[in-house]
Amino acid sequence: MRRSIDVIYLGVATATAIVIAIAAAIVLALSIESSGVLAREGLGFVLSPRWSPSEERYGFYGVALPLVGTLAVGVQATAIAIALSVAAVVYLHEYAPRRVREAIGIAMFAMAALPTVVFGMWGLSAVAPLVREAGLGSLCARGSPTGQSVFTAALVVGLMLTPYASSVVSAAYDAVPFTYVEALHSLGAMGFERARVLLGMVKRSIAAAALLSFGRAVGETTIVALTIGSAFNLPLCPFEPAHTVSSLIASQYGNAFLYPGLTSALSAAALLLLAASAATTALGARIARAAVARGGEA
Repeated sequence: MRRSIDVIYLGVATATAIVIAIAAAIVLALSIESSGVLAREGLGFVLSPRWSPSEERYGFYGVALPLVGTLAVGVQATAIAIALSVAAVVYLHEYAPRRVREAIGIAMFAMAALPTVVFGMWGLSAVAPLVREAGLGSLCARGSPTGQSVFTAALVVGLMLTPYASSVVSAAYDAVPFTYVEALHSLGAMGFERARVLLGMVKRSIAAAALLSFGRAVGETTIVALTIGSAFNLPLCPFEPAHTVSSLIASQYGNAFLYPGLTSALSAAALLLLAASAATTALGARIARAAVARGGEA
């Protein structure tokens, strides 16, 4: 028995070491590749809005506009995901019959298992035409004539994130001690009245779900590349096309070897994206663990 435990421990430790080594190798490779553009551009790489690759000479590379686009998509997608997930959790726990709850739970699992390219194709073929036909682009000075925009990308990403956010909020909702639920019953609180109190008790978990969703949203590539419109704009209006860091990398990395410095610039952009996603995900996971340790209470 002791020998079996030692073998399992060795296997788990080896797998953990391999994962850590791969992550370190990715960070090291990106750091080495991006050193050229960071040494040349410095802080201007983050602050400059100019992105102008050139085949004859070293181009100008600034990711300020894609960074703003990433933030815009991430914030809007997170807001959509959290609003839908909280509404779904309240309905399933407070109003839905058992069979309906089970059916929706299965649908949520199926939705979470869908490849992101399926969401992207649906967004391009269904959501973007709806945005175009609704004339929402006319609300902006540089509105998208195709319906591909920051809002379209954020909406589809938010729908993709909803099952993940719902699972975090639902787990916290279920973890609230039953004594509190009984106390609310004794006071006659039902439906939304009870949900309002319980949601206040799991607000840490909702914040964790928001951070985890944001970390996932800023790194999403396939959906965004298909639905955002891929334009170097400052997205002051949600119905304008734009770029995110991930869509920029996806659209230009294939031909980056043709332009001096472009590979280094895209690697530096990927490094920024990795740092932002890892930081928000780590913070969200920490808040989620703290909420679990407190027994689901805020």
